[in-house]
Amino acid sequence: MAATSPVTPQHLIAEALRKALADVFTQTLAAPWNVERSNDDGSQPDDKPRLCFGLWLEGTIKGKVALQIRHADALLLAQKLRSEAANPAAELSAEHKEALQTLLQKVSAAVATSLQNQVGTLEVKLSDIESPSWPGPAVVLQASEPSAAKVTVEVRFDPDLAVHATTAVSADEAGQASATAAPAVTESNLDLLLGVGLSLTLRFGQRVLTLREVLDLSSGSVVELDRQVQEPADLLLGERLVARGEVVIVDGNYGVRVTEVVDPRQRIDRV
Repeated sequence: MAATSPVTPQHLIAEALRKALADVFTQTLAAPWNVERSNDDGSQPDDKPRLCFGLWLEGTIKGKVALQIRHADALLLAQKLRSEAANPAAELSAEHKEALQTLLQKVSAAVATSLQNQVGTLEVKLSDIESPSWPGPAVVLQASEPSAAKVTVEVRFDPDLAVHATTAVSADEAGQASATAAPAVTESNLDLLLGVGLSLTLRFGQRVLTLREVLDLSSGSVVELDRQVQEPADLLLGERLVARGEVVIVDGNYGVRVTEVVDPRQRIDRV
């Protein structure tokens, strides 16, 4: 059994924010945006105050998160939102701030949907704040798009956030913490599937031929496969390898005596 490791609310929220920023920026600005965690610690001094917004979480996860955007990045993003020419010397107007808040409202809604699929009932509200009043841990997300525009968002967490909820998943699943959770398969639901017929294929081997070689095939042609006689044959479900075994004859029909069953986790990647 895979070892389990805690995935904190900070981890879940940061990943949900990363995906939400990428999706909302791409849809709203009509250009593909990529968002990744940055090694920037967010401590670089600014000549002007940063724009700050607060996310207030109520439900399975309870607490607050601050989003801080550098003044220059906020101006660049607002000008893109309002279809204005880039002008670093322009003032960050009330209209610019309103456009940014509308964009981040969409981001907060996407974050709420993502987290609800993982942890259950949750409400996320966004409001503008002067600056975060809590000294919690932070991560930095950097958004970029093909024109080389970059926007940095510092995410600062309420230090009390972790005491309200934690989620434990296997180490293999930790990197996918923001993926939509699949509904549990109950025993009664499984019974509905047990009678479904599945087609299995026995593969002795395979060979890649050019089109010319295929067209040259005729009665009596021999195609050499990539497998020795003593090697086990593959048992396939669709195109997925599920087992290997020895070929046998049963009542005049070919059969296979299973000698190896592929680990379920390997079946996902192997053909």
